[in-house]
Amino acid sequence: MSVWIDSLLAVLAVFLAVRCLLAPTLPQCVFLFFAFGLALALAWARLGAVDVAIAEAAIAAGFLGVLLIDALRDFAAPRTHGETAQKPHFLTQVLLGAGLVVFLYVALEAVWNVPDGGGLTALAADNLPRSGVDHPVTAVLLNYRSYDTWLEVGVVLMALLALFATGGKELFRRPVVGAVDPLLRQVILFFTPVLFLVGAFLLYLGKTEPGGAFQAAVLWGAAGILLHLGGWPVFAAMPRWTRQVLLTAGFGFFLLLGFIFMSGGSALFEYPVAYAGVLILIVETLAALSIAAALTAIFAYFNGMKAASVENEIPDPS
Repeated sequence: MSVWIDSLLAVLAVFLAVRCLLAPTLPQCVFLFFAFGLALALAWARLGAVDVAIAEAAIAAGFLGVLLIDALRDFAAPRTHGETAQKPHFLTQVLLGAGLVVFLYVALEAVWNVPDGGGLTALAADNLPRSGVDHPVTAVLLNYRSYDTWLEVGVVLMALLALFATGGKELFRRPVVGAVDPLLRQVILFFTPVLFLVGAFLLYLGKTEPGGAFQAAVLWGAAGILLHLGGWPVFAAMPRWTRQVLLTAGFGFFLLLGFIFMSGGSALFEYPVAYAGVLILIVETLAALSIAAALTAIFAYFNGMKAASVENEIPDPS
């Protein structure tokens, strides 16, 4: 029964990804992307990586989904009468269909051929004492295949840089904040330290239980967004060099460690066994800060752009 569930999830995830790419309208693309994120979260949960599933649901289906839905008001123009959606070329459909069939064949074959022991599960468990952590998923993400996590941190940073590149040099303009309800301000002030403490707990918990950098980053990013909504644009008020350090610390320190170990004769991202636990905690902390800063920056950037556009639309009374 579990093999059938995993097979259906594999088919569903690939199907939603292809449908998202071929969606004829922006609203369809956004909602298919939202569903795709939820399908990936279910797939990670089926793999036993509950912490990755939480991060997938919170960032892909949650944070980015809300941003994309909000952006529909600005970019999804209503279709005029008689206008039809442009369909992809027939040859494009054939090539994508053939690629989908091949990919699904490989994915389903991999699912059906997983041995009873779980593939690499036994090998990962045997090397857990040398990984520096006590949770197998954290060991995979931060030790066995840490370059994957390094690239994921880089993807978040690249997304923010892409926004900057397409939006010009006016970064983090202070939004025109109107009067905020006093009760809302008190609620924000109450929940901000709570989110920070819970994020710090999840960060430390990742050593032995589901949790880690991305989960902490989501909560810390949410705290930054709440402060921004409450009229305290703390990230926008920081000096530029401080923002740059926060955004690049996780990605840069991760890469620096890799080069240092390579210069000593080790493999890339191969931690010394005696210091693996401490180094992983430092890497996760810096990565969480950078991801949280990037999520806050993305929100502040869009919020500032909207505030600036609204300000420009206000007629000059003179």
